[in-house]
Amino acid sequence: MSGLPTPPSTYILRELHDVAVPPSVSWYPQTIGWKILAAVALIALVYVAYRLAQQWWCNRYRQEALLAISQIKPSDKGMPKALFSVLKIVLIHVDSRNAKLFDTAFLRKLDALYPQTGDSQANSQVVFNDELSKRWLQSIVDPSVMLTNEERLTLIARAKNWVSEHRCDAQKSAANKSPLLKRKANQGGQHE
Repeated sequence: MSGLPTPPSTYILRELHDVAVPPSVSWYPQTIGWKILAAVALIALVYVAYRLAQQWWCNRYRQEALLAISQIKPSDKGMPKALFSVLKIVLIHVDSRNAKLFDTAFLRKLDALYPQTGDSQANSQVVFNDELSKRWLQSIVDPSVMLTNEERLTLIARAKNWVSEHRCDAQKSAANKSPLLKRKANQGGQHE
């Protein structure tokens, strides 16, 4: 027994021809639909990467400020001034017109940039414009005003929360809406 099959020997099968196998379909070049889909996916990927890089670039000052606040020791005598300096630098970064702010105007600006929720009770709640914050600013200029360790820890926690949560797009988006407002912002004028 040889193992190889023998060709058919009957008269019916002798006249049959082998079926021709068609050539396989090439995957390359792709059809135009796949090229369009790949281009759209690539554009979307580049856009998402750009937005993430832009968000990181615009918010890197927050990370620096949080690092600076975390290095402030509550027991340090210069803690109130150091915390004020960090928050003031952040406010100046948001809008250079904030450089002149001090006292209640400074505290109101901190509260104004804190994000407001849809809840009306949360909107009426202030973060910095309270008695503790006023004592904090008073302790910077008057050495006789002392803050307790708990008050210092509360202020540091508030500052960390404010730096990570504050919104800074209000003035920038208003300046982008109108060329007149943009020109006034560049000249340092007040928006009306």
